[in-house]
Amino acid sequence: MLISQLALVIVILGLVTGVFAWMGARTVTEVTETKALATARTLAIDPAVRAAATQASAEHAEEPDEQLVTSMLAITDDLRDRSGISFAVITDDRGIRLTHLDRSKIGHKVSTSPDEALAGRENVSHESGTLGETMRAKVPIYSNEDGKTVVGEVSVGIFASVLDADVRRELILLGTVAVLALALGGVVSVMLGRRLRRETLGVGPEELAEMARDQGAVLHGLDDGVLGFDTNGKLSLSNSNAKELLCATSAGDSDRADGKVDANGGAASAGDSDRELAAVSDDELVNVPDEITALMADAPADGALRRRITIRDRILLATAVRVQRDGVSVGGVVTLRDETQMLTMARQLESVTAMARALRTQRHEFANRLHTVLGLVDTGATDEAHTYLSSILGTGPITTPVEDIDLVSDPYLRAVLEAKGTTAAEAGVALAVTPDSLAVGAVRDPEAVTLILGNLIDNAVRAAVAGRRCAEDGGRVEVQVLSSGTELHAVVTDTGDGIDDEVAGKIFDEGFSTSTAASAPDFGIGLTSGTGTGDGHGLGIGLALSRRVAEKGGGAVWLIDGHDPDLGGASFGMRLPDALADPADVGDTGDVGEDGSAIADDNDFPIDEER
Repeated sequence: MLISQLALVIVILGLVTGVFAWMGARTVTEVTETKALATARTLAIDPAVRAAATQASAEHAEEPDEQLVTSMLAITDDLRDRSGISFAVITDDRGIRLTHLDRSKIGHKVSTSPDEALAGRENVSHESGTLGETMRAKVPIYSNEDGKTVVGEVSVGIFASVLDADVRRELILLGTVAVLALALGGVVSVMLGRRLRRETLGVGPEELAEMARDQGAVLHGLDDGVLGFDTNGKLSLSNSNAKELLCATSAGDSDRADGKVDANGGAASAGDSDRELAAVSDDELVNVPDEITALMADAPADGALRRRITIRDRILLATAVRVQRDGVSVGGVVTLRDETQMLTMARQLESVTAMARALRTQRHEFANRLHTVLGLVDTGATDEAHTYLSSILGTGPITTPVEDIDLVSDPYLRAVLEAKGTTAAEAGVALAVTPDSLAVGAVRDPEAVTLILGNLIDNAVRAAVAGRRCAEDGGRVEVQVLSSGTELHAVVTDTGDGIDDEVAGKIFDEGFSTSTAASAPDFGIGLTSGTGTGDGHGLGIGLALSRRVAEKGGGAVWLIDGHDPDLGGASFGMRLPDALADPADVGDTGDVGEDGSAIADDNDFPIDEER
């Protein structure tokens, strides 16, 4: 790279020096020609010269008058000494010399043509005469009598050697400047090369190009979002996935995003009108939220720092790492992974697992009952078998710990309630369906329904276990399920201590929880962790995730204000549009009760929706 820089400097200096040398030579020549012409003009208009030329032209003597020649030589010698010209020759109208450096040439015709000057025209030329190669300026001399008649010429010349010497001086000066410039350019190139090596940590251009290609491939090939920060804490690069994950932070949220971290890891301040933005593309910008700024500021010199952050409707796992090369910090990298779907799937898997456990229990009990029937039939006790089957049909398919579960007909809702009822019973909490519950229509979005309803019941069971009333009367959780067309409504209420007003606005924030891992026994079912899959997800995820899933489908999950007047704990509401199939597709059996009376309409059970 240094050689390339030096070669470039030499080429540029060569071109510049050549141009300036040509311009300098041309300038010296033009100055010399101008000097010679001006001197000839000055000599031609001298009264004594005009009188002598007029007299010589009038006499046309074979030998010029000696007195006249002497006076002219005095003028030309003095002019030559004062002006620095090489010679000055005065002639009459025939071209006969009246002056000359070589006195023997006086009285003879000049060696170069005087026709141009004697014709009344000035001219400048480079010619070779008796004095050698010269640059000559020839000017006509007009008569001092009428001022119109040409009576001779003045030829002023400067030796070519003098002109060449002037050109050489200019070239030497220009060459000296060029050499100094080359030396300075070499020094600057060396210093620039060292600085570039220091700034690039010794990585050469080829390596930089390869790294740029690799970086582009990696950035666009990753499923995670990537944000790169330079040593000054400014966002220097990001990929399209990062832009997609952070698209929720718009330009209107600039009061939350300055995207700058100082070199020592501390959060850097920014002016009201000087928000630091990083370009994802030429025409779009991405704001860096304060959560990422704080994460980058807290990142350790060694190792990685991971935090979950919430960006509008997304739960992101952010990992911050400071990058060093050869012991020198070169900035930091933050990777972003969308965990919303993963957490949703984990909660759905938990609900499905709970339902599968309940179904296995039902299968086991059904198998026992079928074995009983089979035994009665094999022994011929058909009457007893008939009676036993009638009792089964009258009491339901299975003994369940959920009170009034028969009010719920949908298999998905029954399964999740029975699964949660088993979990609650193991924790010493009774789970019940309220008598005024009525849900007409089959669930067609079981994943969202089981996830949200399961989370609300889990939280209610946990609150009931931790409540003061649990030790006295035992905990209780009640679930009200109602339908309105294709909408599914539910209210889950517990006998816990309720939600204090000062924290009511925070319970849906990701990571916030009113419980601690030690606030309730686990019973091996994930109560203390908030999930049935261990404590990897931790408390403070369920409500935030439930609200996001509900809002994604146009629904809502909210905390109903105040304490329940009967149970005394907290109540949470759920509304899911299009969660049920159209009741018209189910049939009319749900419209009339066994006694022939109309079953109450869904709207007879309003839910206090406080959002």
